[in-house]
Amino acid sequence: MSKFHKFPAPRHHLPTRRLTENRQFTTPEGHTVHLSVGYDPEEQDRPREVFYSGGFKSGSQLEFQVQDSCILFSLLLQYGLRPDEISKSLSRVELPDGSNACASLIGRIAEELVAQ
Repeated sequence: MSKFHKFPAPRHHLPTRRLTENRQFTTPEGHTVHLSVGYDPEEQDRPREVFYSGGFKSGSQLEFQVQDSCILFSLLLQYGLRPDEISKSLSRVELPDGSNACASLIGRIAEELVAQ
């Protein structure tokens, strides 16, 4: 018998109006990425969605990848995963000083969701 559930946990639907915060970060390549993070009105410190709003050339493959990543993050958050659970599962690289950093832009977005 399969250990997988037939149906996923219920998705947390958000009201039409909710608290949203604009954030930005700079990639190692020097791009400034702009995000909008939407919060759960019942748990105001819990992000439930993330939208890409700028930073890469419009219509570029990288812009589309970031937009799609944000959609997938939003779905994971709305199905109950927390940002730190997502972030710890993504690739990391070791820096010359021995510390670890996100290996990808997707990891950097996850890290931004963890930061409050």
